[in-house]
Amino acid sequence: MVKIRVLIVRRIMCILYCWEEAFLDFLDRHNTKIQAVLHPLSMASLVSVIGFLFVYDMLYALPELTDTQGLWYKLHCLWSIFAVYSIFSNLWVCFWTDTSVQALPEYRRRPHREEAHLWHYCPNCEIMVPPRAWHCRLCKVCCLKRDHHCTFTANCIGHLNQRYFLVFLFYGTLGSFQSLIYNFMYVWRTGAFIVADPFLILSFGQPDRDPTIGSKVLASMVLKVNLVAAMAAGGMFISQLLMVYRNSTCFMMSDRTYDLGPMKNFRQVLGKRCLWTLLSVHINSPLPHDGTEWPMNKHTDV
Repeated sequence: MVKIRVLIVRRIMCILYCWEEAFLDFLDRHNTKIQAVLHPLSMASLVSVIGFLFVYDMLYALPELTDTQGLWYKLHCLWSIFAVYSIFSNLWVCFWTDTSVQALPEYRRRPHREEAHLWHYCPNCEIMVPPRAWHCRLCKVCCLKRDHHCTFTANCIGHLNQRYFLVFLFYGTLGSFQSLIYNFMYVWRTGAFIVADPFLILSFGQPDRDPTIGSKVLASMVLKVNLVAAMAAGGMFISQLLMVYRNSTCFMMSDRTYDLGPMKNFRQVLGKRCLWTLLSVHINSPLPHDGTEWPMNKHTDV
């Protein structure tokens, strides 16, 4: 019985390995086509959803909940504009930031004698790269402290742009849940819950006698889209927050080698000014190092 279980596990591992190799080979052969389709589609979807929810909330949902001439509505509009600006500005900088090893000055692309044993050779780039730098099959470069490749930013998330990615997710999560509250209150007030699904329309709606059925269907559909967006943004933000808290990466989730404690870990990503970076993408917050020298925790054996 034990032998059968071992054979089954080995067979499953073999199948998974074959699938992984096939997928990686597919990425290598169709790299350009994947980027030409996946990146624009992902970014366009993101921009469309954020833009639509912003306009819908400001012009339709919020005016039903508060006086458009009052201070409350104006404050909500100003805050929403700031949140959308923060989302897109951090997304833009994240897209344009070069976080590859090639972004380093020429003299830092070679290890010092005392740290040479920590660097490793990349057979794809045919260069020596520092600790935590790994090759991306889509970008075709080695990225400093590579976390993952993000299709929404069309770039790898790594040492030099993780700050912007984290802030982008923070405001994306905050904005989507704020919008979810608006839309929940709006569908409750307009009675759109009864048209949330086709079966409920047939059971309760009597659509041929309800002149507002169109707006109710739209409101319930927007609420569903908003719920999916909030869950996706919140899930990614919590995942990324955990990576930063532990100073690990999606590439090596269980690695606690560089865990220096929460405060130091966050400064490794957000830089010297830490939480001040939430105010604007333009705030200069120097990182502790250039991404080649990573201090280890005291319990790590080198």
